[in-house]
Amino acid sequence: MMRRALGIALCAAWAGTLHAAHPFLTDDTGTQGAGHWQLELLLEHQRNPQTADLADATVHQLRKVTSFSPVLTYGLRDALDIALGLNYSRQRSIDDGTVTHAAEGTGDTTLELKWRLYERNGLSFGLKPGLVLPTGDETRGLGTGKLSWGINSILTQELERWTFLANLSYASARYKLPEDAEANHAHLWRASAGFAYALREDLQLVGEAGLRTNSAKDDPFMPGQKGHFVMLGVIYSLSDDLDLDLGVRRRHNSAEFHTAVLIGATLRW
Repeated sequence: MMRRALGIALCAAWAGTLHAAHPFLTDDTGTQGAGHWQLELLLEHQRNPQTADLADATVHQLRKVTSFSPVLTYGLRDALDIALGLNYSRQRSIDDGTVTHAAEGTGDTTLELKWRLYERNGLSFGLKPGLVLPTGDETRGLGTGKLSWGINSILTQELERWTFLANLSYASARYKLPEDAEANHAHLWRASAGFAYALREDLQLVGEAGLRTNSAKDDPFMPGQKGHFVMLGVIYSLSDDLDLDLGVRRRHNSAEFHTAVLIGATLRW
């Protein structure tokens, strides 16, 4: 069960929001516009050093997950996007110096729509439904093995230099292997809020805080039903069509990975 919980740990990242503007988990209502494209190249490295008492012994574990996630988005209409997201990850779990789990390969694929329903005086609302396609190998902990779905409700408020974001999302995770279904939650929620502040025309300070369902039901190295997290980062615009970003996400309780370093590039045309 421990190996299954590790392999599925990234499910919490798409609890309703399958992807968001990097380095956020909290999404905004922005769309590309009819006929326009966007490519995001996203790299995330998560580390979780933790200690737990197992079978009358204290075990020190280091859990690491590195993932590369390109996302291609196309504007179907001015207020409607479609996006395809791929995932390649490397996972390792080291208990008292011994590797107890290692997997590397393609994970599940995301397919989503973003629809901006309302926009007036800087305030906008949107919905983002999506599917998680079972393209990862569930026997190695790289996917769930079954089609899953999620939906995210999005609020954005723009006020001069400030932009404020809020999300409430839900995902229904389905698992092919009985041991995965037993070890992980099927209903995943996330509530989060974030901000972006324009330090200058080409540089933004960004941050967010939130809570989300811990996908693992009973993981002694990531205990708790809800993970609490915070993120702080920057987005630098080299031009109107090219952004670079960097962020660090930290846990506020033990149901989250201790640290995640987030690096991304976004191209538009």
